[in-house]
Amino acid sequence: MIDLASCSRRLAARLVRHASRCMPQTRSIWAEAMRNEFAHIKDRPDALVWNVGCILASYKCRLTDLYARHSLQMLRGTAACSLAAALAGYAIESQASGQTLPPPGFTDAACDLPHISPDIRPRLRCGTVGVPRDYEHPEAGSFRLAVVVIRSEHQPASPDPVVYISGGPGSPLTIYAYYQARHPLAPGRDVILVDQRGMGRSDPSICPDHNRDLVPAMATFVIEPTVDAQARRRAIFMACREEAIAKGIDLRDFGTAVTAQDFDMVRRALGVKQWDAFGVSYGTTVAMTLMARYPDTIRSAVLDSVDPPDPFLPLESTNFADDRAAFFAACDKNTACVAAYPHLGEMYQETLRHLVHSPAALNLPPGLHDTFPDPRLSAPLFEFVIDQLIYYAHFYPGLPRLIAWVHHGDTTLFARALAALLTEASNPETGTNFSANVAVQCRDRPRFRQKLPDNANVLDRATLYDVCRDWEKLGPPPVIPVGTRVPTLVLAGQFDPFARPVVSRHVADLIGARSRWVEFLLVGHSVRAASPCASRIVAEFVDDPTRALDTSCADHPPPIRFEPMHGTP
Repeated sequence: MIDLASCSRRLAARLVRHASRCMPQTRSIWAEAMRNEFAHIKDRPDALVWNVGCILASYKCRLTDLYARHSLQMLRGTAACSLAAALAGYAIESQASGQTLPPPGFTDAACDLPHISPDIRPRLRCGTVGVPRDYEHPEAGSFRLAVVVIRSEHQPASPDPVVYISGGPGSPLTIYAYYQARHPLAPGRDVILVDQRGMGRSDPSICPDHNRDLVPAMATFVIEPTVDAQARRRAIFMACREEAIAKGIDLRDFGTAVTAQDFDMVRRALGVKQWDAFGVSYGTTVAMTLMARYPDTIRSAVLDSVDPPDPFLPLESTNFADDRAAFFAACDKNTACVAAYPHLGEMYQETLRHLVHSPAALNLPPGLHDTFPDPRLSAPLFEFVIDQLIYYAHFYPGLPRLIAWVHHGDTTLFARALAALLTEASNPETGTNFSANVAVQCRDRPRFRQKLPDNANVLDRATLYDVCRDWEKLGPPPVIPVGTRVPTLVLAGQFDPFARPVVSRHVADLIGARSRWVEFLLVGHSVRAASPCASRIVAEFVDDPTRALDTSCADHPPPIRFEPMHGTP
């Protein structure tokens, strides 16, 4: 009989030697950690998981450089990474197969959700599913995950429902059941909403007051990203860490690998044999890991605005600069936009340079003074907010006018946009839960343990680079389901500043022949929500993943109706 564990260890050792020969000059904190872990792991498939991580870290610098050149060499240069990702999926699957867990159950509960109208309420089934805190030690206790099943208006529904996997990480989902009921992903199919562990209405509540403390510190840092401001921001994260540990929360019980196991427990609890996975943003990370780990349970997958595992993403500032250039070029090609805002890109740069020397005053609503104690429009704040607005298409019509008004000394529109962002970030019910975000990201992302380059700007420094090295050890990495047999639709937005189209196209190529990649012009992040064309294509794909799709509408969207320079804002 073949000793699978010993074979995995021998293969892992060869992979380490291969990485060392290929790129001995590339060293990182995470790569060193992988090498150290390898010395302590016994004959288990864990060895393969850790050392695939070592290879990914070894290739990071080369991949980033290739991306920056937008070259076809990227496909050739990442062949080894493709193999590594495939092997990671295999190794994780091997680990899962040996586990014995009690059958999960669904506990019904009242649907105490907002905006539920009388016609929607009978279609909802609300409750919780208990999942192990630690899948390797189920006796350690359980967490309750909030789950909502939205029954299709058309009954009987198809036997394979759609599981909606939200982004973030840290974004709540079940609170939006009313919206999902009104805007079904796939008519004729039930939709399953899950608040991931630590998010929304699911256990555990890691740091309930973390957002309240972090948002003002983050605002101060973005206005003037000094060393002291960054230290105060980091201290709030570390205080959250200590609070979580004091409450008995093991920070190793987070990460995409764990989240994927949670979703499969929900599937089993609901008695679903197969489902269709729809992931948006970070939800695509979870969906891809599900596809790699539980391929027989996924009938089809839609990946909207792909969030790939490391090392595929370059610095945030690189992505956003590329995206701004694409948006400004689109304005230059639009007759109305170029007439009202000629040379928009140059206007943006001029405004940025002016604010470096002369920050402007901001008049924010009184209710935000505690959240934003220093209302000054600095160059870093201007850059940061513009890049947040460029995420979503509904901001596009007014974005050139906002830039132009600030250029001419009027911060009214900017203050309104900033107030909207701050209000959303501060809302404990609907905003991103930053404690859950850091709990997942620091387990998933080796890049956050590396040193930022000296030219890193506020976008880069506002992430978790100074937090994760002291949060918790890395967990099993998220994976790309290389060569999967699951039919997959990948949606890319032309102006998506997070995962640029060249990145999502590369991920689709790695997924293989069963994937279809579609770029939607004049759209940013969260493609389906912004594009009726994408919504139709998704519904048709889920209805029959084998059919030929008419995607021509993605290339011919209605033009952006840019707001004029003058008039009532």
